[in-house]
Amino acid sequence: MMLSWKSIRLKMSILATIILGAILALYSSYLIVQLENVLSRNLDAELKNKGLELAKTIKAFQETKTPGGDIYYAAIKVLNFNVNPADDRKLSLVDRQWFRLIDRYDLHKDYVTILSLDGSILAESENMPLQVREKFAHEFTERPQVKSTWSMLDYKGKELRALQMTILARDKPHYHLRIATPVISVSEFLQGRLWPIIAGILVAVALFSLVGLLLANQILRPVRRIAETAQSLTHEDLSRRVEVADVDNEMMFLVNAFNTMTERLEASFKHMAGMTADIAHELKTPLAVIRGEGQMALRRQRSEEEYRQVIESSIVETEKMLQVIDDLLTAANIAYDQEIFQLEPIVLSEFLADIHQKSEILSEPKNIRMELRLNNRDCLVHGDQIHLRRLFFNLIDNAIKASPSESTVSISVSCENEGVFVAVEDKGEGIAPEDQLHIFERSFMRRKRGKAGENARGSGLGLYLCRVIAEAHHGRITVASEVGRGSVFTLFLPIMS
Repeated sequence: MMLSWKSIRLKMSILATIILGAILALYSSYLIVQLENVLSRNLDAELKNKGLELAKTIKAFQETKTPGGDIYYAAIKVLNFNVNPADDRKLSLVDRQWFRLIDRYDLHKDYVTILSLDGSILAESENMPLQVREKFAHEFTERPQVKSTWSMLDYKGKELRALQMTILARDKPHYHLRIATPVISVSEFLQGRLWPIIAGILVAVALFSLVGLLLANQILRPVRRIAETAQSLTHEDLSRRVEVADVDNEMMFLVNAFNTMTERLEASFKHMAGMTADIAHELKTPLAVIRGEGQMALRRQRSEEEYRQVIESSIVETEKMLQVIDDLLTAANIAYDQEIFQLEPIVLSEFLADIHQKSEILSEPKNIRMELRLNNRDCLVHGDQIHLRRLFFNLIDNAIKASPSESTVSISVSCENEGVFVAVEDKGEGIAPEDQLHIFERSFMRRKRGKAGENARGSGLGLYLCRVIAEAHHGRITVASEVGRGSVFTLFLPIMS
């Protein structure tokens, strides 16, 4: 896949490379600072050791060559004992030993001055330039303290680290020693190693960029899967899902969200298809009736009473269609728009007492007695009065239709700790066991009504609406029925704490 500046993979790789480069730059700066400190400490330690060893050599030379002699002769001999190593055989055995001891200090690049206690120069190295001698005199006092003194000198554009120390003899100041040596900078120290280090850093950055690109490609693989899956989805097939195998935990959230969204989308399409089928099926019969009766009325001359019957029949069928449309829209709104519910505290005993009173009007044509059994305890639920009223009237209306004349339909309330149970019981024909599992499905009553013929009334969505309303209130509705002995529909609602 071609990379462009709009590629997230490229941007992630560049970002990782910049971060690595910044880390390496900061760490390199830290190492350089630490290296400078180490070199400075090592240089100071080496310079001090040189001064102490020179003092020991001078003392040993003084006692060996001129026992009890003046420091002047010993200092001159030590500082100017410069012999080619190839010619050291010409020296005596004692001088050869001194030469090898002094040569071990490697004083060729150092500047050394030995002063008496009064500040006069006793001896100095042969390579001592005038400028360094003047800087020694400027930086250090002529009568220094016993404590060692450090300073930085500049000579021909190079820095010199200088030390002045007082040499003791029998715990008393004996003479002063000044020594200066060139400072080896970090850049000079790394000069031979700089390019290999830079090359190593560049190789590390390049490898890290490649690894970052591969990791970015691996990280974004679920995104590509989501894009491929989204491109393959159509209104005819919404069953495709993104595989969750080998997906990182962070990307798992995105994949699960996409799959959940696709599931909801598929459910919505199925719901819309089902709603369309329901509308087509429910409206087909009444429209056919209206059309047939209208055509029959137009074929021959009819009486005024016959025209009135046709119009009345058309009105009845139109009311059926309006009822179907209203029930379908209500079911769709409840299922996909929970904001239509206006929840408020409801005292269930008072609420059911009002429903019981109005339900007696529905039962009067069949001379059915409506019975209400309330619990002694007042139960308070959180619900929408309009939709709960529709739920109970659907159950009561179905119970009245199913019950024989002069029977009893009872409404009972049982308030428990976990919630309240409201049961609507009838003495009708009952429901077959195989139908009880599907009675609350949206398409169930449509199938039953198809078998019942055109005289079946209602939209067939009543129990489906009851289930949807109950679930919207975090409750549930169940049925217990026995053929020939009636049915009991029980609604469970959580009570307010």
